[in-house]
Amino acid sequence: MNKTLPQHARVVIIGGGIHGCSVAYHLAQEGWRDIVLLERKQLTCGTTWHAAGLVGRLQGGHATTAFAQYGSDLFPQLERETGQATGYQCPGSISIATNFERLAELKRQADFALLHGEQARYMEVDEIIQMWPMINPDGVKGGIFVAGNGYINPIDLTMALAKGARQNGVQIFEQTAVQQVLVEQGKVTGVTTSKGTIKADFVVNCGGMWARELGKQNGIGVPLHACEHYYLVTDQIPDLPKHLPVLRAYDDCTYFKADAGKLLFGFAHNKVKPWGTKGIPEEFCFDSLPFVDEDVMDVLEMALNRVPLLQETGIRTYFNGPESYSYDGRFCLGEAPQVQGYFILAGVNSTGIQSGAGAGRALAQWIVKGYPPLDLNDMDPARIEEFQARDLYLQQRAPETETHTYAMHWPNVQRNSVRPLRKTPFYHLFKERGACFGEVQGWERPAWFAPAGVEPVTEYSFGRQNWFDYAQTEQRAARQGVGLLDYSMLGKLLVEGADAEAFLQRICSQNMAMSNSQVTYTLLLNARGGVESDVTVARFADDQYMLMSSMARTRRDHLHLQKYMQANEDVRLRDVTTAYGVVSLVGPHSRELLSRVSDADFSNQAFPFQTWQSFYLGHAPVWAQRLSFTGELGWEIFVTPDFAEHVMEQLLQYGKDLNLQLIGSEALNALRIEKGFLHWGHDMSYTEAPHQLGLSFLCNKSQDFIGKQAAAERRQTALGPYLCSVKLLDPQPLLYHNEPILQDGKPIGFITSGAWGASLSSAVGLAMVDLPPKQTDLDKTTFEVLVEGVAYAAQLSWQPFV
Repeated sequence: MNKTLPQHARVVIIGGGIHGCSVAYHLAQEGWRDIVLLERKQLTCGTTWHAAGLVGRLQGGHATTAFAQYGSDLFPQLERETGQATGYQCPGSISIATNFERLAELKRQADFALLHGEQARYMEVDEIIQMWPMINPDGVKGGIFVAGNGYINPIDLTMALAKGARQNGVQIFEQTAVQQVLVEQGKVTGVTTSKGTIKADFVVNCGGMWARELGKQNGIGVPLHACEHYYLVTDQIPDLPKHLPVLRAYDDCTYFKADAGKLLFGFAHNKVKPWGTKGIPEEFCFDSLPFVDEDVMDVLEMALNRVPLLQETGIRTYFNGPESYSYDGRFCLGEAPQVQGYFILAGVNSTGIQSGAGAGRALAQWIVKGYPPLDLNDMDPARIEEFQARDLYLQQRAPETETHTYAMHWPNVQRNSVRPLRKTPFYHLFKERGACFGEVQGWERPAWFAPAGVEPVTEYSFGRQNWFDYAQTEQRAARQGVGLLDYSMLGKLLVEGADAEAFLQRICSQNMAMSNSQVTYTLLLNARGGVESDVTVARFADDQYMLMSSMARTRRDHLHLQKYMQANEDVRLRDVTTAYGVVSLVGPHSRELLSRVSDADFSNQAFPFQTWQSFYLGHAPVWAQRLSFTGELGWEIFVTPDFAEHVMEQLLQYGKDLNLQLIGSEALNALRIEKGFLHWGHDMSYTEAPHQLGLSFLCNKSQDFIGKQAAAERRQTALGPYLCSVKLLDPQPLLYHNEPILQDGKPIGFITSGAWGASLSSAVGLAMVDLPPKQTDLDKTTFEVLVEGVAYAAQLSWQPFV
């Protein structure tokens, strides 16, 4: 029976795969009605239908793990609720390592599992053989068993979600292609389809590999691209063990799972092709792509070696299908920038089945509540720069994401495609002096500097990487001598107009009615009292300020300010990030060096902390603010690109006898952690209130600003967790991120940022912990940090160690 499209819906969901059906189901579970889901062909016909169906409860991040855990818990309930079987099986999974670095990574995964209450344990080779008798154990060093993992039938799961949605009033229309999302004055108003127009309050783009083109129509960047992805299914295998765990052989780029008496085995490829580079065919529906032997021969040979039974077993299915991958390996989940009511859930990098239920629920809750239900900042559609959503970029970067699926997940691992792209005015000077660059938002930023005769290439490890000693030298220069860093890529946003002060007073937690030579550090809070961002603000004139952001926050801070601009205010925003090169000069000898290259007075009396001044450095007109993210004496010097090289040459020449040291981001990270300086996105996000971070002192009591009352109420409730500093007592282990903190053997928190501090001669970190904020005897309590399965004694402190 043909159904007629309604003229209006509260929410229109585009796409009938796992994500669209999950959003529909969960909106209905939240009690919302008038929900419509539109599918261009048939439910599951894009990517969902051919997914391998692996279900892993343990993922790489806190949010994605929460998604996967929720989904696994939902599956049995969903079957009972709808009567639709999902094929869910939970035999556990084994991940093996064929080298000790991979084993270290797996042990860190098991450590992370403890934070989320998952059972993950180390396995010796004999036990692996016992549980997976078909394996060839050659080269295997050990493995990890996760009891809660398994697999499911993707089509059946999606149909169960769709049925559950229908049971709660959701209308689903197949064979209904969305032609355009309608937007008026920056707000969604509906969609036009092949069967008519629907007015809507919200639209959700769950278009899968079509999501990018759909977003492009409204100027919305969805940073994903379809890539080819292969798997094979064998003929029936006699006596295949029942309840066989999923096997992941990461170093062989291969996974294996039982499939109704057969084995399905697939690959995380070393060679990946983007697909649909000239557009996806209109007729695409339950289609597969040509199987090209050469594309998988290397990983296929590894699979045949790891499971020799495959060498004498026929292959029933050779499959190649498109999967969507994002440019950075992260989801695109949330409200689109600059289009109110337009939400996106796409680009999940072959984890859609295990994450779909949880991700759809999170997006539904976001729509209902008006804000994210948990920290989803690294999935924010606004995180991208515009060029990162273009086909030319994605067709090179998205395939690299697929190659990273089973590659080593090294600390600070870098992507190699589409580089170098964005270069600061100092790039070539630093390259000549041994810079090894890392990339952030397309910017090339020195990570560390190699001495003469050493190639500036990182040799990755979970232990001390090849730059370790060089970074210690850089750290010591900042603490004891003079160091120089490139800050050019930090965001710079001019806020101008007669109402600039009043506007910023409403946005910022610190007093913006400051003198025209003052600089201050301030928070930007959201309406819930969470920290939306932390920025530095300099006042240039009565009607002009500059707001400086971290690289990852530049666009989002711009959008945040735009959101709160009022129609009757004389306020203008202008991004001038690329108008200046910025040098950070730090260390006890930085004042002496500046005095050598300028006739300005840099004494404490003439140039106080948190002020700025204009002067000449050599022949170059510059301005500088007295600040330092290292916690040492320092200035941040702003210079136009035409004079940038001259400024750098002057500093390098006159700093020689002061042992001027170029400093990269690896050393800077350690320096700021030692001092307890926070990094947004690691140590804080929009879910934390200032009191949890020790930043309540930044909330000015004498002014009203967005989030002030909510932050005060949250402080009154004294709900944690709380940020603290952590130091290991053993100098050998290293901290990176997410290592569990234990008290009496039980997890109470985790490391948010970690490094090895030269001043402390030990690993140091910042951490979120569930401890009473008034507990003052932390030094009398025994704590431990779990690193690769070993609990190391640690000291916790509410104050930084340096």
